[in-house]
Amino acid sequence: MPLALALASGVALLILSAPIAIALMATTIVFLLLDPQVPMTVVGQKIFAAMDSFPLMAVPFFILVGQVMNSGGITDRIFVFASNLVGHVRGGLGHVNILSSVLMSGMSGSAVADAAGLGQVEIKAMVKQGYDREFSAAVTAASATIGPIIPPSIPLVIYGSIAGVSVSQLLLAGLIPGLLVAVGLIVVTYILSKRRNYPVSRRASLAEIRTSFVTAFPALMTPVVLVAGILSGIFTPTEASAVAALYSIAIAMLVYREVGVAELGRILVETAQITGTIFFIIGAAAVLSWIFTWLNIPQQLAGFISGSIEQQWILLILINLFLLLLGCILEVNAALILATPLLMPMIQTAGIHPVHFGIILVVNLMIGLITPPVGLNMYIVSAIARISIPQFLRGIAPFAAVLLVVLALLTFWPALSLWLPQLVFE
Repeated sequence: MPLALALASGVALLILSAPIAIALMATTIVFLLLDPQVPMTVVGQKIFAAMDSFPLMAVPFFILVGQVMNSGGITDRIFVFASNLVGHVRGGLGHVNILSSVLMSGMSGSAVADAAGLGQVEIKAMVKQGYDREFSAAVTAASATIGPIIPPSIPLVIYGSIAGVSVSQLLLAGLIPGLLVAVGLIVVTYILSKRRNYPVSRRASLAEIRTSFVTAFPALMTPVVLVAGILSGIFTPTEASAVAALYSIAIAMLVYREVGVAELGRILVETAQITGTIFFIIGAAAVLSWIFTWLNIPQQLAGFISGSIEQQWILLILINLFLLLLGCILEVNAALILATPLLMPMIQTAGIHPVHFGIILVVNLMIGLITPPVGLNMYIVSAIARISIPQFLRGIAPFAAVLLVVLALLTFWPALSLWLPQLVFE
């Protein structure tokens, strides 16, 4: 009964548009007030314990990379290179949008950073060339979901730190599914562009492609430095995030010369603000997650499921439905921290590989980013494109279908996520 009342209070706050972290913390406090068996001091202890994690140190550095990319002219150069490369294909700027997201994803690891940074450049260019706003916003929001699937990935770092799973293996595991999403989005973009007779850009000359590649090359080396450093054992994923941050700052200040000392100070302040928001959510969700564990809910759920569902594929379908719903109503990081300890006992009982489950979890939550009522990318690109949410939802439908198809393939074909990390690490 105390938990039910506490959850009801949290849901009520979400309906009233309270910040996610406030709603989570209020849920915890209401439960603790109604159940005196748990001391109030547990709140501070669990918040500190949740943040006292070496892998989570990567989060602010990856956020910093995204902020520098968006402020240092790096985003624009990546867009120009991608435009010269594939802009002449039918639906050209749509493909440029997707390719830019793939390249950007190897740097920031954040779907929101991608949507906010590249989105302003991409949507403006697409509308100017004759694409309708719904389509432009939909392609931008859908392609931004690639960011946290392809390494580096902030959600995978958080999942790995909570579940005790190798972050290096998780980052590699997301590569093939992420590229598969990109291919699917490109196919849908081509079909819709041909059907609607969207324009194509002029074919760039080899000289233009070469020039734009040389200009973008320092930025394009960021994911190479990251992945090569991790695979060679030179540094851990957490150390790699710091290297990527220093590298991106060096590019923006010394190579492109678009970020000065004053601008860097502003970027650092914004990074601290975003990091504070994310870690507040992590801490608040961690306390609520501990309450679930204290009440033995994960173990009871695992026992019930293992006793009533014998087929693994049925369990996977139910887990996906639960995660899709969770992704629709909660912010990504909060959903990660609540779902991981809740579902891990069940995953272990069913014999599902934790790396495989991590990718399934993140893909589900990426779909949540483009669906109401909480989808951040939905709100960001709708605001940039100046369209209503119903208009956005009409445009996003075929692209959301691609993500659902990839999710189904990933769920029932574990090799899609496990083959690469097993090849490298085993």
